[in-house]
Amino acid sequence: MDNLARLDRVSLLRGSGRRITPERKLLLRIIEDNAHLDAEEIYRIAQKERPQIGLATVYRTLTLLKELGMIRTTDLGENHGHYELRSDEHIHLVCSHCGRVTDIAAPNALYKAARQQGFSVLRTHFEMFGTCQSCTSKDPLPPEESYG
Repeated sequence: MDNLARLDRVSLLRGSGRRITPERKLLLRIIEDNAHLDAEEIYRIAQKERPQIGLATVYRTLTLLKELGMIRTTDLGENHGHYELRSDEHIHLVCSHCGRVTDIAAPNALYKAARQQGFSVLRTHFEMFGTCQSCTSKDPLPPEESYG
């Protein structure tokens, strides 16, 4: 993540009237550098730099950053949230074997189909589950289970 984008996010936080605490800056940096982490993973990474940080602080900060529109959450097929910066609309490809998440651009065809239906898209949330290339090469699917 470049420093300009990081400064813009800190400015947005400051512009909202919120304090720029070391914990908030740390958690924002962790999310910038590591997409798709859940709160517990963010907490573990943060504790390495600031052992005194509490899990409640992590959750409060995640809620604040989400309310400010700086981050978004998705469940990636699990029963808890994973966090990432709000950025260009994209699709998550989630490997059901190893858990790897790959982001790809949302195809223009999706937006075109929505417009044809008179639908105005505000944001997308789309996840595809399957097997990544690495796992497929280790344990290929039988042809009848493959989807082209």
